[in-house]
Amino acid sequence: MKIFTIADVPDDLAHAWLQHLRDFDTANPGCHFQVMADAPTMTLIDIIETIQVHPDLELQAILERKSTGCGGS
Repeated sequence: MKIFTIADVPDDLAHAWLQHLRDFDTANPGCHFQVMADAPTMTLIDIIETIQVHPDLELQAILERKSTGCGGS
């Protein structure tokens, strides 16, 4: 199943929202999130800080990660 969500999140809550997605992703192997952001009011440095979640995803891992669907292997 694919679920599409558009989240209108204030800049100061964007990191918390992304961390929430990462926590769900980590707790449920096989799930995969593709996230896009429209952040015209944020600087590049702010955007980079916002997308730094734990556990870390290396940039290369983000670019190479393949979608297997939730529950896939």
